[in-house]
Amino acid sequence: MKKLSLLLSILIITSCNSPVEPNEKKGGYMKTADATYDLSIGDQSAVDIWDQFLEAHNNQDMDAIMAMESEDIKIWGPDGNVIEGKEAHKEFLTQWFESANPKWNSYFSIPIKVDWENQPGTWVTNGHNLTLTVDGVESTSGNISDAYIEDGLVKMFYVFRRELPKPMETE
Repeated sequence: MKKLSLLLSILIITSCNSPVEPNEKKGGYMKTADATYDLSIGDQSAVDIWDQFLEAHNNQDMDAIMAMESEDIKIWGPDGNVIEGKEAHKEFLTQWFESANPKWNSYFSIPIKVDWENQPGTWVTNGHNLTLTVDGVESTSGNISDAYIEDGLVKMFYVFRRELPKPMETE
């Protein structure tokens, strides 16, 4: 009996100290009209891809940006505009780079896996400041993006924008 008790104690202690795989650790939920899905920490490589994607935007490297997008990319912008497909995105960026010289400065990113039956990719929620320079005037907004990365490519993303307060003038 003592041996059985000792064995059970060892099994319990060992199982409590076993490392938890990141994708097994629950981190909230997502609700839809039909169901609620568990969220967990996703694959860090998706964050790396999103960081590289933003860096390519900062460098205005259109070839790199296009190489990181799926053909059927879909983008929901903060102003309600929707961009569908690589060519439409390329056209939009070409004009935007020229007129506003956008620059991204990320301050957080987290990969999120949704326990959804047919969703093999990882979401990345990213916070960043976006600085635009239009006609020599610089403005910065706070942004949150939710990007879906699948098979190493950016497949879709949403951007939510918040205007930052203007700095107070000192005398």
